[in-house]
Amino acid sequence: MMKILGLDFGEKRIGLAISDETCTFARELDILSPKEFWSKINQIVAENGIGEIVLGWPLNMSGDETKKTKEAEGFKLKVERVTTLPVAVMDERLTSVMAENISGSKKNLDSLAAQIILQNYLNKNKNK
Repeated sequence: MMKILGLDFGEKRIGLAISDETCTFARELDILSPKEFWSKINQIVAENGIGEIVLGWPLNMSGDETKKTKEAEGFKLKVERVTTLPVAVMDERLTSVMAENISGSKKNLDSLAAQIILQNYLNKNKNK
């Protein structure tokens, strides 16, 4: 069984979350700087049996792409190149707000946002 890695991309921090083997539940994994992320990503993939990656896709509230979307697109292509794994995208609108509401603070929101993105993806794809 493979697990899925969820990513919440940011310029300063990248939140990571991971699914269980049945791809039913997501849990927070880590928050890394971009430098740490690129040095550790293949190790994380190998150690956790990751077969797919899901990236939060930033859109504005009307669903249009933004400058952030273009940055996420570049990040997505680099992740695919470095890991050779497929990277799916999941609309991440309101995930930061949800993460803040759940945690009640602004700390560690990146990994919580990654968990929400991944959980939404798992829920959407459960019946496939």
